[in-house]
Amino acid sequence: MKKLLLLSLALVVSAGIFAQQARIKATPSMQKIAIEKMAAIDETTNLQTVVNPYVSARIIPNEAEIGGTIYDLQSNGSSPSNRINMFSDGTIGATWTRGTGPTAYADRGAGYNYFNGADWGPAPTGRVESVRSGWPAYTACGPTGEAFVSHQSGTLGLTFAKRATKGTGAWTETTIAPPSGASGLLWPRMVASGPDNNILHVFALTSPVANGGVVYNGQDGAIVYCRSTDAGATWSTPAVLDGMGSADYVAFGGDSYSLSAKGDNVAFLLTDNWTDLFAYKSNDNGENWEKVLIWEHPIPLWNNTPSIDTIYCPDGAGHATFDTEGKMHIVFGVNRGLFEEGDTAPSWFPFVDGLAYWNEDMDPWTGGDQANVLNPDLLYEDNKLIGFMIDIDGNGQLDWVGTEIANIGLYYVSPSSLAQIVIDDLNQVFVIFTSITEGYDNGSQQYRHLWARTSPDGGTTWGDFYHLSEDIIHILDECVFPSAASMSDEYVHIVYQADAEPGLAVRGDEDAPGENIIYYMQLAKSEVIGVNNGGVKVKEMVVSQNYPNPFNGSTAIDVTLAGNASVNVAVYSITGQKVADHSFGTFTEGTHRIDLNSAGLNSGIYFYTVKAGENTSTGKMTVL
Repeated sequence: MKKLLLLSLALVVSAGIFAQQARIKATPSMQKIAIEKMAAIDETTNLQTVVNPYVSARIIPNEAEIGGTIYDLQSNGSSPSNRINMFSDGTIGATWTRGTGPTAYADRGAGYNYFNGADWGPAPTGRVESVRSGWPAYTACGPTGEAFVSHQSGTLGLTFAKRATKGTGAWTETTIAPPSGASGLLWPRMVASGPDNNILHVFALTSPVANGGVVYNGQDGAIVYCRSTDAGATWSTPAVLDGMGSADYVAFGGDSYSLSAKGDNVAFLLTDNWTDLFAYKSNDNGENWEKVLIWEHPIPLWNNTPSIDTIYCPDGAGHATFDTEGKMHIVFGVNRGLFEEGDTAPSWFPFVDGLAYWNEDMDPWTGGDQANVLNPDLLYEDNKLIGFMIDIDGNGQLDWVGTEIANIGLYYVSPSSLAQIVIDDLNQVFVIFTSITEGYDNGSQQYRHLWARTSPDGGTTWGDFYHLSEDIIHILDECVFPSAASMSDEYVHIVYQADAEPGLAVRGDEDAPGENIIYYMQLAKSEVIGVNNGGVKVKEMVVSQNYPNPFNGSTAIDVTLAGNASVNVAVYSITGQKVADHSFGTFTEGTHRIDLNSAGLNSGIYFYTVKAGENTSTGKMTVL
């Protein structure tokens, strides 16, 4: 081991490139913590087969800030699908719920930006719709156009806005009315299918009583489907699909579903906590639908009755897509549910962690021990748990700023969840998700960051974990609500929300409303996909956690290289000011120790980057 010294100016902590990372779980006592899950809301409540997985070499995705919002509730459950669309000519449109005036957010509506093939437009200064709206879904519409659908309130229909030429021109607005007997529609999803994108599909929830609505079809929240075959000029009457009515389910929650389409194939996925996990699949643009039961709930027609024990169940967030043969693939978060005597809502277990994968070649989870079959430990053993929290420093435990609910933001989903799945023309699978991430915190709460995992062979084997939010600009960011375009080229195209405070101000978290940035991310597929060679991959750089940490005086990091590379270490204060920058020249293959000294530095948190050739690792350390 070659030992080097960084004089007086350096301090660093590695952010995560370690070989052979094993799954890590919260402590047993943390996994027993449960709180009641908040129901889906629309208005503001704040006055103010796992193959030797390991963290891969750092990627620097191309990113752009495309807008902002103070209203930060992009979804109550599933990561909001249908928020970004890549067109066949390489242009891209993206949307999000935008609002800048707490607490009423009178300007709330669809924020929109467009990439013309060369540049994104300026950040929007207003909404697309003429009236206060929210939860936009966006898609291609017709051969050259684009369209939005969004909701207004529990007593109104959906706002549908379209224009014939994407990126330019005036929007034409119409209303998709609720079915007779329902007072309004909320939380829509919309996609286009068919060769010219003339067939539009919308799923939405009839407004529950708690949101100003009424019981419809015997359900206090029924999911209805409507379709347009003429690019939104006319719509069928919203209706409940067979197998999703009151004889099958008591009711559904808002935002616990997603919608996707590829070619003539359309998939609706329902991941609610207290119903079956199921999908509806159409291979003929919505003419006919087939229900696909994926996991059977152990308590049929559950209706707020106490459960005898905890039930491992979907966490409410999931996404589906199709491969080139029309086979459906899904990802969903797993958690535990419990409803005890005296509760007003089911409980959620914030530290029960896991992201599951399933496709139509696999057996459904039916007819067995349904209360435990989605236990993350069992899924992991069965190679169906593809996402989980990573032990970045490799010490066999999660090192967080605390072990209480107050130490994380509340999204009421698994610590690893809010996933999107994309499959390209080679049947390569890309899953993007959020995960509470060790080593990234603001001193009192842990941050969620974006991660990716890929399969080169249609979901048969899974490769490395890639930390997408490791760039220095995201060290003090909560990165959530990714939405991925179903179409990809050499890139996977993603939009997501980032801000400095974990959790959601709109939902009543302890944080006051503040600015949130909407980012577009362009993820190069060639950097995250490939044959895994049995799960063993030669890594170009591995950086250890500094030891000791926190420290006063001296600490050290180990840098291991697979070949010769020039090495540089830069150190930043918590405000982003560079306080040290030192080049060491060329290191040879092998492990090298760099001793760091805190002389001249005030106590507090510092960040660093270690660069070796094209590889970079970013992290955090504390000086006492």
